[in-house]
Amino acid sequence: MIVSDHWVEFLNCPLCHRTGPAVLSHPEGSSWEVQVISLPKDFKAVPSEYGINFFCSSCDIPVEP
Repeated sequence: MIVSDHWVEFLNCPLCHRTGPAVLSHPEGSSWEVQVISLPKDFKAVPSEYGINFFCSSCDIPVEP
């Protein structure tokens, strides 16, 4: 049985004010790895060595969950 923790982060662009929910999870057996299940169409996720950074697709600026 595969078990994972899922949660929703609401993304908001400070420049254009687009918003939307991102669904994220921790895969089974990993407390530090974050997996993107779904993103709103106006945002993108960019992996980095420290995790995942979220950006507004239109403005190309970082957004905070």
